[in-house]
Amino acid sequence: MSKRSFNPRLMSWVLGLGLLLMVWTGTGCEEAVDPVLETDEAFSLYGFLDPSADIQAIRVYSIDGLLLNTAAEPLDAEIRSINRRTGEEVVWRDSVITFDDRSVGHVYYARFQAEHETPYTLSATRSDGRTTTVDILTPPDGEASIANVFSARSQVQVDLTWANVPRVIQAEVSYFVRVPFPDRSDTTTVRVDIKRSRVEENSDGTWRVSILPSADIGNVFTILNIEPGRLPVILDMIEVRAFVTSEDWVSPVGSFDPELLVQPGTFSNVTDGFGFVGGGYFDRFQFELDDEATRNAGFSVE
Repeated sequence: MSKRSFNPRLMSWVLGLGLLLMVWTGTGCEEAVDPVLETDEAFSLYGFLDPSADIQAIRVYSIDGLLLNTAAEPLDAEIRSINRRTGEEVVWRDSVITFDDRSVGHVYYARFQAEHETPYTLSATRSDGRTTTVDILTPPDGEASIANVFSARSQVQVDLTWANVPRVIQAEVSYFVRVPFPDRSDTTTVRVDIKRSRVEENSDGTWRVSILPSADIGNVFTILNIEPGRLPVILDMIEVRAFVTSEDWVSPVGSFDPELLVQPGTFSNVTDGFGFVGGGYFDRFQFELDDEATRNAGFSVE
C-alpha cells in the first residue's frame, strides 16, 4: 500500500466543464437563464482553488442580459485573488479557449499553489467598477486508508476511509494490469479507468469510498477487448481518486444534476454575481490486493 501522490491536472477540468460535475458550461443556455434578465450583476464565475496544483484556473462569464456563449474578444474583467491569512494578492491572466463544440470561453489562470485550509477572496472587476466576489475556504490535507477488505469468490469489496476532510463528492478507480503479448513473450502494462464508486459519509464524519473489483473486472475485460479465459489479466495495483471539497459543496437540489444546478442562483456562493467557486482537490491512494483477493475478484496473479 502506498500514500497518495497526485499529479494535478486542474486546467483540463476547468476548460472542459467549468465547475466539476455541477455546472453545464459547454454550450449556450438562452432558454434557461431568465433570472439574469435586467440584472446589475457583472459576472458568473465557475471553478475551484486546488491546493494540489501550482496553476489555478476558473471560467468567467460576462452577464449581458442573457448568459450566452462568450465572444472571442477580450473580456472586460480584472481577476484578483487574495490569501486572507497572509495578505498575498495575485492578478490572474485571461485565456480565450475554443471548445470542441465551437463555443468560446474565457478561462482565467494564475501560477500559484493554493494552501490547504486557507481563506481566499476572489474578485472580478469590470472597467466601470462593478465587482463580483466570492469567499473560498480550501479543504485540509486529509488522510486516506483502507478500512476493510471483504473477499469471497466473485465477491470482493474494498472500503477506504478519508479522514479530516469536509466532504468527498466523487471517486473514481483505476486498475493497473498486465496483459501478455499475443506470442506470450512479454507483458504490457495498461491502466483501465472505471468511472464509478460509492461515496458515503460515516457516522464519525469521515468519508467512505467503496470499490468492487469483482464487479469492475467485467468492464476491464470489455475495455481491453479481451474475452475472459483467453488471456490472463494480471492485477498489479489499484488506484482510487477521491475529489475532496470544501464544506460548501452541498447541492440544494439533493443531487449534482447539471441541468438543475446551471440555473442562476440555484447553486451559488458568489456575491453580486452568479456561479460557484469552491475549494477542492483530487486525492489519490494506491494499494495492492493480496493474491487471494485478487483471484476472488477474477484477476490473475503472477
